[in-house]
Amino acid sequence: MDIPVLHLVNRFWIGGAERQFVERLRLHPPGFSALVGCLELSGPMLEQVRSLGYEPVLFPLKGSMLRANTLKQVARMAALMREHRVRIVHATDFNTNLLAFAAGRLAGAKVIVSRVDLGHLREGFGKWHREAEKWNARHADLVVVNADAVREVCIRDERCRPERVVVVRNGIDLAHFDRLASQPLQAPLPLGPDDVPVAVIGNLWPVKGHRTLVEAAALLRDRLPRVKFFCAGEGPEREFLEKRVAALGLSDRVFLLGHRLDVPAILARARAACLCSSAEGLSNALMEAMAARLPIVATAVGGNPELVRPGENGLLVPYGDPSSLADKLVELLPDADRAAAMGGRGRERVEADLTLSRMAEGYGAVYRGVLDGERAPRAALSPQMP
Repeated sequence: MDIPVLHLVNRFWIGGAERQFVERLRLHPPGFSALVGCLELSGPMLEQVRSLGYEPVLFPLKGSMLRANTLKQVARMAALMREHRVRIVHATDFNTNLLAFAAGRLAGAKVIVSRVDLGHLREGFGKWHREAEKWNARHADLVVVNADAVREVCIRDERCRPERVVVVRNGIDLAHFDRLASQPLQAPLPLGPDDVPVAVIGNLWPVKGHRTLVEAAALLRDRLPRVKFFCAGEGPEREFLEKRVAALGLSDRVFLLGHRLDVPAILARARAACLCSSAEGLSNALMEAMAARLPIVATAVGGNPELVRPGENGLLVPYGDPSSLADKLVELLPDADRAAAMGGRGRERVEADLTLSRMAEGYGAVYRGVLDGERAPRAALSPQMP
C-alpha cells in the first residue's frame, strides 16, 4: 500500500515554487500517494493541480499567522494527517514550512521543509521572518533545497547541519513542455520579420532586476536596433518600469506582457533569454529557456552558475550592471549560429540532468530515507553541476 504524503503550498499563483509544486505532483514518486493542502484556494495554476486529479484541502489563514485561527488550522492539518495515516508532510514555502512543522509534530509525521531561494535576500522579509525560517529549517526532519547555492546558505548562514540538507534539483516534463511550446500564443507579440526577440521570464519584483534590463535596452538602441525584450510576469515594479520605459523612448523595444500562461510558446518564438536577478535558487525560467534551446545571458548569482556555463550554453554578467548586460547581448546575438549551438547544448543539459523523472527519483529517495531515519539520503543527493 502506498505511503501517504501531504503536500502543502500557500496558493497556486504563477511563480517558480508553484510551478515546481505542480511538477512534483505530475510525476509523484512510486510507492507514495499524494494529498494536497493549501492556504488559499486561488491562482491560475489551481486548474493544473485539479487536472492531475487532486482537489486541495483548504486551511485558510485569514490574514496574519499571529492569530488564534492559525492554531485551528494546524489542528485541522494534524487531524487530516491522522485520518489518512500520513507519514510525511512536505511543505513548499515560508508559511507552509512553519505550519507543516507544527502539524507534523502533532500528528507524529516526518516534516520536510523546502528552501528554493536565497531567503536572506528575499523581499518583504523582516527580522522575525528570517529568524522563524532559520529556526524551522534547523529543527525540521529534513530541508530540501533545489541548488547547491541554497544549501550553502542553509548551512553557513542558518546553521543547519549539513547532513540534514539535501539537494533535489528542479525538473521539467519535457514532453509536456514541448507540447505547450507548439501551441498558439495566448496573445500576439509585436514582432516584425527582422526583429530579434529576447524572452525575460519572471514576475516584476525588484529581485528580478528588470530595472537593469531597461537601462541595458537603452544602451542597445543603436548597437542592436532590431532587438525586442518580451517580459512575461506581473508585480509591484510595473508602474516604475512603465514610466522608465516611456521616459527612455523604449515602448517599441521593451514590452511588459503581464501574467502569461503560454510561456513555453513565447520561448519557442524567442532567439535568446535574459535573467537579471539579484538572487536565485535553481531558476525555473532558466531551465525552461534551456529546454526551449535558447542561449542565455544571466546574472552570476545564486544557482544561476549551476545552470549557465559561460561560453557553452550562455554568458554570465554581474548583477546590476547594465553596461555588462548590453555588452554580453552584443556578443551573443549577432552570431546566430553560435547562439543556436549554445541553445542546443542547454537543451542537452536539461535532457541529461533536469528531467521530471530525475526529480521524482530524488524525492522518492528523500521520502524513503527520512522514514528510515537517514538525515540526508545519499541517493537523493544530486551531483554538483559545474
